[in-house]
Amino acid sequence: MRYDYWVVRYVPDVVRGEFVNIGVIAGHDDEWSYRRVSNLRRAARLGGSPSYSDAFSQKIERVIEARLEAVDAFFPDGSTPAFGRGDIEDLRVRMNNLVQLSDPRPVLARSADEAVKLAFELMVVESEADVNHRTRTRVVHRLRDAFALRPELGRHVSRSQLAAVGAQETSIDFAVEDGIVRQMSQVWAFDVKDTRNLQTQIQAWNYLLALLREDGGRLTPRNHNSNGVQIPSGVEINAVYADPVTAAGEAQFAIAREGWRRLGVDVVPSSESESIIDEAERLLRSSAPSE
Repeated sequence: MRYDYWVVRYVPDVVRGEFVNIGVIAGHDDEWSYRRVSNLRRAARLGGSPSYSDAFSQKIERVIEARLEAVDAFFPDGSTPAFGRGDIEDLRVRMNNLVQLSDPRPVLARSADEAVKLAFELMVVESEADVNHRTRTRVVHRLRDAFALRPELGRHVSRSQLAAVGAQETSIDFAVEDGIVRQMSQVWAFDVKDTRNLQTQIQAWNYLLALLREDGGRLTPRNHNSNGVQIPSGVEINAVYADPVTAAGEAQFAIAREGWRRLGVDVVPSSESESIIDEAERLLRSSAPSE
């Protein structure tokens, strides 16, 4: 069944546009569920430098907590509330300051509890996780789940394909196509120890993109069991990245970013991967024939 979910966000400065997701509301008709973070420390750190005192962070947490009471009041003792979508939309309009509700998004689930669980795991970071060598895998899975939350995109998304120009090929994590490739996205993690190997991989990827920008190419399965789909030279390309954590990683990221700029590649932090899905929907709509 299709449910809708709204993300609860802490937005300390609307002008900067920075925010931290701190909860999720999901529901359909008279079935609703709500889940919020158990610790507001991560959100509080967005309101000021991590070097600020604990007392300052705790003050921010108390401010956020006060704003969340408006949402908590809808779900007394965790019970299912007697309200509908209109009430949530009314709350979203009224919450336009420090704590806000996002626009609704669809998700396929068997219950409101499952819907809120799926959306929460995708959209909310419960705690500061240690970075390790599996970062790229986690980001790929996160983006995969983000596409899965938009069922209308399902038949247009291909995973783990090859972009080919003549005999030259490179990997593409995600591609969105409707007979022609409209968008391609690749995930890069800059927290790896071997930045030299990462540099080689990026150089090879960029070389293929340079050819692609000149002549276009084909998107094909890895087993080459079909002729694939046309990739136009002006296709939207995204480099989704996980932040570097060392000086070597920072240096490599700077080099990669400059190369991507020259190739017309959009550089997207993994925390903002939902914007890629929004853009995929827009690209498909704009390419659809008018009735």
